[in-house]
Amino acid sequence: MSAQLPLRDSTEIQGDILAGFKKDYMTLLFLQFGDVAAARNWLAELVPRIATTEQVANFNAKFHDAREASAGDDPKNLKATWLGLSLTHAGLQRLTGKTEVFADVPLGGTVEAFVQGSATRAGALGDKGCNAPANWAFGADHRPPIHAVLTIAADLETDRNTELNRQLEAASRAAVLIVHQQNGATLPGKRRGKEHFGFKDGVSEPAVIGFDDPAKAKSDRMIPAGQFVLGTDDTPLPDGAPDWMKYGSFQVVRRLGQDVPGWWAQVGTELQKLREAKVVGQDTKSEWLAARLVGRWRCGASVARFPDAAPPPGTDADNDLSFRDDPDGVITPLFSHLRKTAPRDGLVDKGELVDEKFMDVRRIIRRGIPFGAPFDPANEDGRGPDEPRGLLFVCYQADLARQFEFIQADWVNDPNFPHDRDPMPGPDPMISGLLPDVTTGEIAFESRTNGDRKTTVLSFRPFVTTEGSVYAFTPSITTLRGLTQGRLQAATSIGGTQNGSQEWTTTGTGQTRPPQPPVQPGPVDEILPWPDTEERAWTFSGRTVRVVGTGAAETGALTTGSDDRTGVVVDTAADLSTWPALAGVEQIDAIVPVPDEQSVNGESSYWLFHTVGGTQVYRRIYISCDARHACRSVGDDRALSAWRSLKDVTRVDAVLPVPDQRRVDGKTQYWLFHTTAQGRRYRLISIADGGMHTDEVVRGDRDLTQWTSLRGITEVDAFHFVPGKYRMNGQTWTWVFHDRRYRLISIADGFGHADTLLREDRPNTAWFRGV
Repeated sequence: MSAQLPLRDSTEIQGDILAGFKKDYMTLLFLQFGDVAAARNWLAELVPRIATTEQVANFNAKFHDAREASAGDDPKNLKATWLGLSLTHAGLQRLTGKTEVFADVPLGGTVEAFVQGSATRAGALGDKGCNAPANWAFGADHRPPIHAVLTIAADLETDRNTELNRQLEAASRAAVLIVHQQNGATLPGKRRGKEHFGFKDGVSEPAVIGFDDPAKAKSDRMIPAGQFVLGTDDTPLPDGAPDWMKYGSFQVVRRLGQDVPGWWAQVGTELQKLREAKVVGQDTKSEWLAARLVGRWRCGASVARFPDAAPPPGTDADNDLSFRDDPDGVITPLFSHLRKTAPRDGLVDKGELVDEKFMDVRRIIRRGIPFGAPFDPANEDGRGPDEPRGLLFVCYQADLARQFEFIQADWVNDPNFPHDRDPMPGPDPMISGLLPDVTTGEIAFESRTNGDRKTTVLSFRPFVTTEGSVYAFTPSITTLRGLTQGRLQAATSIGGTQNGSQEWTTTGTGQTRPPQPPVQPGPVDEILPWPDTEERAWTFSGRTVRVVGTGAAETGALTTGSDDRTGVVVDTAADLSTWPALAGVEQIDAIVPVPDEQSVNGESSYWLFHTVGGTQVYRRIYISCDARHACRSVGDDRALSAWRSLKDVTRVDAVLPVPDQRRVDGKTQYWLFHTTAQGRRYRLISIADGGMHTDEVVRGDRDLTQWTSLRGITEVDAFHFVPGKYRMNGQTWTWVFHDRRYRLISIADGFGHADTLLREDRPNTAWFRGV
């Protein structure tokens, strides 16, 4: 972990908050939970795939370096798909089964805002008239309740669609209702990086202490991380916020429709008023006034830096701004979007210069993206003025009331901010304007002629319309894991480890080694023993393959627990793409050895189950029984329906051979664990030797509670027989992997196959740490 930037290594904070997904394609799924058990199982399956800050920050750094190396072109071979999850108050109630999630709900604070939700708070935020909840597509009382917001973001549209289909299928299996689906995408061509009005978006993002490098930050103002992520520094938690909210952030999602032709038309109308008042010359273009309404030119360069005319092409956006020499808004108007949403220094309010620290605690982190087709009046393909388009506004903050709501109600919509000006500056003309019972939409355009003050009143109706809104909370990874069991569980550190200290350790040779970077437990999707030795195995986690040692030394530590700092990884991790047999495989779900084709003609054969576009399929692969372990696949992926024993199975989670039923009378029995809409189940199947490998169901589905040793587990990820403990004295020991943890159980030979829990859960850390 970097001592200077520790937040970049966080495996607790979700990746979109501080690092930012920053993808060209994004979909938000607004979800409603049905059966509680099924919803928790759905969450348990999803949590290992939620992107962390560490993952996203590392990727973004590589992307940035590659882009600079290619003179600004996006690297073609560097891409990723990210998932993020937020929960509403109703969603937390549903998953926990509690009516009162908070022990205390202080009046006027962020917890009250979160509990009430954005529809209840709409009036105070100016969501009236055309913006009122009665007109919303989601989030209003007359719409289905929303329990969760799932973010899917990808560099490529095809990757976004593949993941979207996967998540739609997973939601369907768990009886999770899609209340609303909102797609967004970066605008094409020269519009890339801009919103529909044509201005570069996302320029004024705050630099965060502990995450952003001060030497590379676009602003010299560094904001404490606790303003955005609860519990990351000594910033106090909001009143009423419990410990399980640490390393989480409040999320605001708003669908904001944009009337592009209407806005530019009124810019032209109001510019004519300035011409008639001789404030500007007759040849002044709409671009000039539009830049002052925004506070920036279309390229993102500030009016403060370029007050007279648009900067030359290629000018970079700037964010290190000062308005100290422009307190009356003659250069950058006080009503401009830039000064209304982030006043910075130079704010004179009620006759006094306001300390910039007051503004720092109001900052938010924005992660929005446009939706709809760009406005093109000459296009005949439906991209005219009536095409739905706008901004999918997403922001994160530690305090809804003090940050987002304050900005919206006290700055953006308030015509009297900055206060006690005559005439009043007016509301933000870009995103506010005329609002019933709030503002008339009039703004005061200040100018100076030979030192004399002149004020010209302009007027703007609303051109940005609220079409849906949700308040949610983006929890830490630990809190999400706890919710899979119906608990609200607090993380113990930003990195997710129990102890942040590091000590010198002793190796097996008696030598000492310096402190190693902390290793976090990860999901183990499957473990496959090497075909030629018991002392090695491959572990599969997401797209990563590791070689682990399972010899006597490692096995002893893993089973007895004599050293929780055990590490078993013995080789460099590799990507799935390095295996020819795994071409096109994104993540492995389960691997089943073909019982009568182990170590035959120098190869071992396996059935490999994986998911493509939300549908699980399987393929046949072979691995050589030698030091090279060359692998190959035979034939194309096939549907699960080819297996008679998998009738009604949509997803195979794990398969465990019955120890005393291997190739008995030409058949091998397996316990097959799979996912259903009612939760996880298992069944007993058999596979016959021979070319056809005839399979059949020996016993139908049962609940996991039938296994004494699996109590508390909602989904099994993988099993691995303990080397040297296979059918010893009628008992077989196996490790069971689930939810980034593993436990040790034993299974007896004979009728009933009595099972016993030998060792309680512990983190999967050892399986990700080097020897």
